[in-house]
Amino acid sequence: MEQKELRSFVHKVLTEAAEFEGYVIVRVQSRREWSMRLSNGRFERVSTGGDSGFGVQAFTKRGAVGFATSDVLEEEVGGKLAAKAIQLARRNETLGTKLNCQIWEAPRVLAEEANPARKAFGEVPLAELEELVMKLHMRLKSAYPQGTWQTSYRQLEEVWCIGRSDGTLVSFAIPRAVLMHQGTVRAQGKAQSTLVHRSGMDASLLYEELNDCFLERKARDRAEFAQKVCLAPQLPSGHYPLIIDYGLAKGLAHEAFGHAVESDHMTESVLGEKGKLRKGLRVARPGVNIIDGPLPGDWAYQPYSANGLIRQTVTIVRDGVLEAGLGDIFSAQEAGMPVTGAGRAESYGNVPLPRMSNIRLTVDRLLPLPAGLSLMEEVQAVRNILLANGELLEGQKNLLLLGYRGGQVNPKTGDFVFQCDGIIDVADPDLPIYQPSIFSGKILSALEAIRGGLGEGCFDAIGTCGKGGQSVPSSGGSQRYLLMDPDQQVSLGGAQG
Repeated sequence: MEQKELRSFVHKVLTEAAEFEGYVIVRVQSRREWSMRLSNGRFERVSTGGDSGFGVQAFTKRGAVGFATSDVLEEEVGGKLAAKAIQLARRNETLGTKLNCQIWEAPRVLAEEANPARKAFGEVPLAELEELVMKLHMRLKSAYPQGTWQTSYRQLEEVWCIGRSDGTLVSFAIPRAVLMHQGTVRAQGKAQSTLVHRSGMDASLLYEELNDCFLERKARDRAEFAQKVCLAPQLPSGHYPLIIDYGLAKGLAHEAFGHAVESDHMTESVLGEKGKLRKGLRVARPGVNIIDGPLPGDWAYQPYSANGLIRQTVTIVRDGVLEAGLGDIFSAQEAGMPVTGAGRAESYGNVPLPRMSNIRLTVDRLLPLPAGLSLMEEVQAVRNILLANGELLEGQKNLLLLGYRGGQVNPKTGDFVFQCDGIIDVADPDLPIYQPSIFSGKILSALEAIRGGLGEGCFDAIGTCGKGGQSVPSSGGSQRYLLMDPDQQVSLGGAQG
């Protein structure tokens, strides 16, 4: 359904609920998706899908809440669903559930955002998309036949409309597309895999890749590196000077820090004290900043919250000091932070939770790094620049970590465990490679260890973030590389399983 139809539907549901003395939020979502997967020159799967529906969240005057959903977008269903949500809210009030009246403080917002996609969903027919993806897949397979390759492409569009009892009515479209190459290489009986991606808003990214081969070159580079990793020795455990790439930096910012400043879990966060954000706490050196906010065209772009508020860009850490958190309308005040429109929902059937969008870790102290180099040329350039600027710590390994394979964080203690694709010692002129090792430690110690960066900001490291049973797109990054001093609370070593 188009935005105009969704807006009309939301307005009618709100009209049906106008006599209710409490407060109502109506969220409507229409979603469609095309995806495909190829393996070694053949299609494994081509699928199309879509769904739509709406949710009604009702609040009594005292702040008890009821929530009801339906996948039928019909006017008569809208009124019935609103009545059901109101009935649930009243019942929950009698049961003594937790009350919250903050929604009455939300500012009224009126907005209708144009779809930012350059190519509308369906403008390029599915058959043509299949042909394009096959061509890209076969080109990579021919360019690097030593690997076993899988290619996938996913294109989706979400259209949202959110209305509230105060007259708020916002609607927007979020187009997303991603092309991925996953390769497996072998050497002397050992295997390593690699995964690279290129994201955008629509099918334009396929035509861009056809012309510039950006992802293909990256896939070949990473496959060659993975093959060397197969033959590489294990790294001794220890505390080393580190250079981490922007994908790993995104993981550090997102998993080890971003979740710790979301307003609904401040009582369980290492960055909270008595349920409040510890504003003013020094968490890093001067010149280190962490910012979260929507970037147009980004994989995790969302201009408005699922509660109908403007999604703000928040400087979480400014010049090394914890300044702000990610607050949604229902938990920000209790957490001692302002509302920043951070509420996100996976679908119309979910109640919004405070979540990150694009989180990036930036540093003021920068060294330039040439663009357009192959992977090992870039690593050599990193070594040369660090040598020229006196940044290689002599007498020990200076280890460059490539890739982010996920990890775990304990928000109560600040402990993290991350995984990478492989390691290179840039202190050694031969640039020896080591097998992937576990990167672990304390989040505040890791932030304090950051002393500078190399290259431009790269904020397109994408993923999917799970919380409260919901999964939403995530993204972020940092400078191309971050420099970290050795720290006794940050370790590298131990084989990955």
